[in-house]
Amino acid sequence: MDKLVRKIEVPLAKNAVEKAGLYIVPKERLGELADVAMDAYQDYPLHNWFSGGKYDPKASRIIMDISLKTMTEDAVIYADSEELNGFAIWLPLGFNGSKTLPFLLNGGVGLILHSGPAIIGRLLTYETFAMKLKETYTDNVDWYLYNLSVSRKAQGKGIASKLLRPMLEFCDNENMVCYLETNKESNVSLYQHYDFKLAEQKPVPKSNVMHYAMTREPKPVK
Repeated sequence: MDKLVRKIEVPLAKNAVEKAGLYIVPKERLGELADVAMDAYQDYPLHNWFSGGKYDPKASRIIMDISLKTMTEDAVIYADSEELNGFAIWLPLGFNGSKTLPFLLNGGVGLILHSGPAIIGRLLTYETFAMKLKETYTDNVDWYLYNLSVSRKAQGKGIASKLLRPMLEFCDNENMVCYLETNKESNVSLYQHYDFKLAEQKPVPKSNVMHYAMTREPKPVK
């Protein structure tokens, strides 16, 4: 990822979400976000497939913990509040996937020991597929909503909206396309409410999991 992008765009985005009253999560609390994601992803189709068909909370927690550790320097990671009821991870333009060595160094070996080597093949299959679609629709010139998780006890309280709106406003001000994917059909209408459009839907290779790729064009700033 371009160092200039990290140096300029990431601090600007962090400033925007802080001004909106959101909480930039420090490194020492990233593990708590993995717990939130583990709770939120119960019975999520993609994570069920990662674990061979049945949800494995420990495997999902390890996957999210690895993601958080490997993206710390590049990503904008923030929560609704210090209570960490929900959080979002955004990656700036230029992101084209995680690198193998950082993945292994930040917990990948532990994931293999817990789940077996087959889970790594499924993760690589998914990432290759997902990143190719993202490049197709944005040429990687986008702010990428990598993850949006809200703990089950806090769902239905407007936290997703609280997390989304400031970054979408920032992207409008920067005239930047937003991109996300979901693997749950019911989430499509949620994101359409925030002006995301369904670009493509197709199954993840070697699985019965549907992948919904969504883009959002910047809205004119009034």
